[in-house]
Amino acid sequence: MSLTHAHPINHVAVSVNDIEAVTKWYTDILGFQVIGNRIFHIKRSESPSAAIFAIYGDELQEVKLAYMATGNGVGFEVFQFLDPGFKKNAVDFEYNRGGFFHVCVTNADPDALAEKVLKSGGSRQGVTVKVAGGAATCAYVKDPWGNVVEILDASFDRMATMDAANKS
Repeated sequence: MSLTHAHPINHVAVSVNDIEAVTKWYTDILGFQVIGNRIFHIKRSESPSAAIFAIYGDELQEVKLAYMATGNGVGFEVFQFLDPGFKKNAVDFEYNRGGFFHVCVTNADPDALAEKVLKSGGSRQGVTVKVAGGAATCAYVKDPWGNVVEILDASFDRMATMDAANKS
């Protein structure tokens, strides 16, 4: 047993090419809300001591940033890097590439939310499947910008517990 306590996930962040379109989509489709209804536009020439410039170094000159609230207190940050500009990944989706490759939202009807995603310009990643020994359902979709979102009809701990129980 670890002596370190489990640290909660505070937020995740995504880099996009059109922050206004992305924040609208995540509001309309997933119900996320832009905190304070504000998208920050940060320029090194106007705010050289802004923390973001100390984090990302001398090359970064300009960025837009939105903080979005989700349904459970985990934040969703949206960045649009303007100078230097956004670089689209050369490959659409590789589950085996290093790093994070999807986020998951909880919804009682994954197929209904997946249909809403499809009607709003998103796409499917695979088919809807049963997980946790058939006790939970999940669907994978892509937002219109290619970011993968899993839709699961159970909380993570419930799904993992059901999966472990079914493997005993």
